[in-house]
Formats: sequence, C-alpha cells, structure tokens
Amino acid sequence: MSRLRNSLDYGQAIHPSNVEQIENFSPAGVFLAMHPWLRPGVCYIEDDFIEDTLSTTRWNLAADGGTTFAWNLARSGQLQGSTGAVDNDAIAINGDAMWYGDANAGMEARFKIDVVTGFSFEIGFTDALSDETLPAVTDIDTPATGNGATDVAVVHLDTDQTLTTAALVGESTGTPFAAQKVAIGTWTPTAAKWYTVRVQLGTNAGICKIFDTDVPTRPVLVANGEQGLPSLLEGGTAVRPHLYFRTRNTTAKVVDLDFIRVWQDR
Repeated sequence: MSRLRNSLDYGQAIHPSNVEQIENFSPAGVFLAMHPWLRPGVCYIEDDFIEDTLSTTRWNLAADGGTTFAWNLARSGQLQGSTGAVDNDAIAINGDAMWYGDANAGMEARFKIDVVTGFSFEIGFTDALSDETLPAVTDIDTPATGNGATDVAVVHLDTDQTLTTAALVGESTGTPFAAQKVAIGTWTPTAAKWYTVRVQLGTNAGICKIFDTDVPTRPVLVANGEQGLPSLLEGGTAVRPHLYFRTRNTTAKVVDLDFIRVWQDR
C-alpha cells in the first residue's frame, strides 16, 4: 500500500493512503473528504467562531460565576470566557450527544488560558452531566467519574489533585471500561500559549494528542503528547464534545477558544 506524508500534518504522521484511514485519524485527511465525491461518507463540523452570534443549536453553554463563552472580535474569530474569581467557579461549552466511537468519532479544540496556577480543565467526549459547571472526572489520582457521567473520554488536568499534570481518562459501563487513566508525560499548559487537544475514538479504543500550536501552521507534539487506552469508551454509546474550565483559587482564568472541530463516519 502506498503511503502519504504531509510535512504540515499534525505530528508529521504517516498515514495509509486508504481514504477511510485518512478520514478517521487526521483532520487534514478529513479536509480531503470535503471534496464532493468523498463527502457523503463523513460527518464533519468546524466552528471557527467568525460570527458574532454563537449557534445555540450547535453549542450549549454553562457558567457558575464568571462570564460564559461569547464571540470575541479577534484574529480569525474566537470565543472568550472567564471562570470568575470565586474558588471552583467554572465555564463550559458542549455539543449534543450524536457522536460514536463505533463511527470513529474525533474532536479537537485550540485554546489558551491566561493563568495556569490553581486551575482545572477537561476536553474530549462525555455524555450529559448532571451539572455542566462541574467536571465529569471527580478524581484523577484514583480515577473516578461522577456528576451523572457514565461515558467519558477526556484529557483532564486538576491542580488540586496529587497528579497536577494532564492525563487521558476514560470510563464506560462494564468491566473492561472501569475508570482508568494514562498520564500525558508531565504536560501542563504554559500561560497565554495556544494548544490544540485532540481526542480520537476508534470503536472502543481511543487516543489523545496534544500540540503546541502557538505557531498555528507548525504544530508541535508536546513531550509524551500522544497517549491511548485500548478500552477508553464503549463505542456504541452516544457522546458529545465537551470543554470545561475551572478556577481552583480566587484568581479568574480567562480562556480563549480559536476553533472546535468534530468528525465521524456517517
């Protein structure tokens, strides 16, 4: 089988030339699927936030104090929100549960945080939560989920835990999917620096990749930035893209979102 390399591809990964494989594991490959003769097999959305009214059909917002995500007149379109300055205040943006591991769903978002001391975030897929201003992952040290979540596949970080750096966390109903994590090296964001977090499902398995995208056309995989779990999420359950940010002290965290992309096999 011939192979493709694109020097600008995320992580400069080599992908099989098979169209389905390209679509499943590379947003750059998904772009190929935008051609009319390939598009019918792929569901793909990308919100670059260039309109001053955020779609309330596509996105659901939540805030506990602070300021909900809203359009921000900035280069190439962005959203901005603030957690507020009360300990444990949080903001979130979520899609709707129509995405499946069995359809090789994936998502990614580019974001930056102005202050990276005393904070928490999670990005990935979950089912609906009881309280959208609380996280799906309730304990990162001994992995556990709560808040009504039964299906979780997120990159999670919480400086109030013993593990203060990021990890990929997964859980679904059933023994193979008991709450589990894999550390993403010792990565934690740098203040005011852009990063892109990707979570890619593949039936029941899944991987994450984290890129330094401060230079957007030259993404760099952070140290140990690719991790995976073979039983991350039960692929037959509907989940939604989920982004959540919380302050863990009395300093507000301002979060900028540049884009959110989501895709899966139709």
